Parts: sequence; structure tokens; C-alpha cells
Amino acid sequence: MRYSDLVIIAQTEVSSRAEKDYRNKTVIYRRCELWEKGNQINLWTYWQGFQLKNIDEKGVDILLVGQDWGNPDRNPEVVGTIKRIQSGDRSAVYPCNASVTDRNLVELFKIYGCDITKREPGKRIFFTNYSLGYRKGSETGGMTKGLMRKDSELFDELVTSIKPRVIICLGKITFEMVSHIVTKGFLEKLRNGEPWEAVYPSDKTIRVYGVAHCGARGLSNVGGMEIMKKAWEKIVL
Repeated sequence: MRYSDLVIIAQTEVSSRAEKDYRNKTVIYRRCELWEKGNQINLWTYWQGFQLKNIDEKGVDILLVGQDWGNPDRNPEVVGTIKRIQSGDRSAVYPCNASVTDRNLVELFKIYGCDITKREPGKRIFFTNYSLGYRKGSETGGMTKGLMRKDSELFDELVTSIKPRVIICLGKITFEMVSHIVTKGFLEKLRNGEPWEAVYPSDKTIRVYGVAHCGARGLSNVGGMEIMKKAWEKIVL
């Protein structure tokens, strides 16, 4: 399936779920008109991925996978920039200082010689969240594998379409969903500066790495940026 076709299918399926059972006790997803008006699999792709040419033929070097976007209403600067990108404004650049997570990602990708503050960062990089819903109310917390599993087929199709060499997963639940591995001592390994490693279940040529989420809590959990960088440095591109 071509990437552009997958996006249309995802928008239809996810929007339909948002009107029915796309929720759990804490997380409630709703339709996101901003995403539905665009041509990308996820709003995060408007940071890295949307600009790649011939993605079906050339694939990507790094697929970065987060958990879910959160609530778009909490990010007016980001939303405004995405609207400009969708309108064809080539001067519009994703505001990568919008959160602690974004600022830390900028530093972490420098390890690979990439400047993700630019449209052409130095490698073919693609950002998405595993769960494709957009939240009402609270922006974080409450995620379960059951809710993420609703989008597992779409994620598998994405991997098949864009053929990443490496997948980097932010956080335990994301790594477990992508790798199909149940981990024990996820943080303990990361505190030693070691990433989790696996192969993608349906294509063993693709390497999957699990690292801590690079927000403030994840940074604190592993003991700071220097330890987090050690894990990223051991990812083989």
C-alpha cells in the first residue's frame, strides 16, 4: 500500500472510531479536523517526514515512534504552524522549542549529525505516534495497550509503506507494542545507558530500539540527559 493511500484509510478509520469507542476510562479521543484536512499519518509528521520525496520507493532511515499526540488545543503555536505547512507555506518550520520533549529531541538527534530544527535534517527521518487519536481534556496519562492496539494494523501498514531501517520507540509501552516483547526492568537497563533492542516482528531486517521518553519525567527516571544520550549513542543506524 502506498503511503498516501494509507493516510486516507487511517483518517477514515480513526475518525469513525472517535465517534464510537475510541477511549478508555481516562483517555477520550475525538475527531481532529486539523489532521483530517492534511495528508500525513500523524500531526507529529509535520515536524519530520512530511517533506520527504518518493517515500514509498526510498523509505526512511529512522522512524521515531511516540505514544500519542495528546490534546491539540494545548499547542496553539504548533497547530498554527501545521496549518501554514498544509497551506504550502515553505517558510513554516515546526516550533521545536514547544516542549521539553521537543527540545531534548533536538539534542538527541545531534548524536547522529542531524539538525531536526530544519526541514532537511541530514537523514531521512519520520515522526509518528503509535496511537493515532487526539485527546479531549487531559493531555497525558491513562494510556493502555488495549487502546493502542486499535491502531496496530495501521502502524504495521505504515512500516510496510515507508520501510524504515531503524525504529526508535519512546517509552516502555510504545516499545512493547512495536516489538511485541514484554520487558522486565525497562528503566533499569536504560539507567545503565543501554537501549532495549529487538527486530520488527514482520520484517526482521528492521531493528527496533526502546529508549526512555525524553520529556521531563523520562529524563528524571533514567538519571539525566547524559545517561539518556549514552543509550541513543548505542543505536546502530
